[in-house]
Amino acid sequence: MLSDTERKGWAELEAAAEKAGGYLSPPNRPVVMDYDYRAMSKYAKKKGVTSFELTEEERNMFKFIPPLVYD
Repeated sequence: MLSDTERKGWAELEAAAEKAGGYLSPPNRPVVMDYDYRAMSKYAKKKGVTSFELTEEERNMFKFIPPLVYD
């Protein structure tokens, strides 16, 4: 569980990311999107928690399913 200070810090980070249009990755790091982080953040905010406090089951609701590739 997060302390009040940590919770406030994460809430500020999530608010700033939402205002900026999402989270950014350093340019030298390949971007791998496993989850729909915007939808997850919105869901967590509606629940009154940070996205890091969601259960694994809740996080899995936002997992991307890789597209089928046909040769």
